[in-house]
Amino acid sequence: MKLRIPLAAAAALCLALVRPVLAQAPEDQLPAAPGKDVVLRVCTACHGADQFAYARLTPDEWENEVEKMQAAGAEMTSEEAAVIAAYLGKNLAKPPKP
Repeated sequence: MKLRIPLAAAAALCLALVRPVLAQAPEDQLPAAPGKDVVLRVCTACHGADQFAYARLTPDEWENEVEKMQAAGAEMTSEEAAVIAAYLGKNLAKPPKP
């Protein structure tokens, strides 16, 4: 019985801390930079920004991801694909190895 109260309190605390993050609008999950509008329009047409907003890939890996999305049917022009790859490669890049 004593274990339930601390466990319930911990669960409530976790929910209180996570709720604001989960409630963020897609545009709030991505850094403000040129190309963000294209990323939001094209990428979030199929899935939420939360699926990639916290990913960290190299610019080449982001370019490959964009190409995979195009092959899977994501609707974008080649110009939009270049803007998306550039935005993701610059703003969601892996930190360089030391």
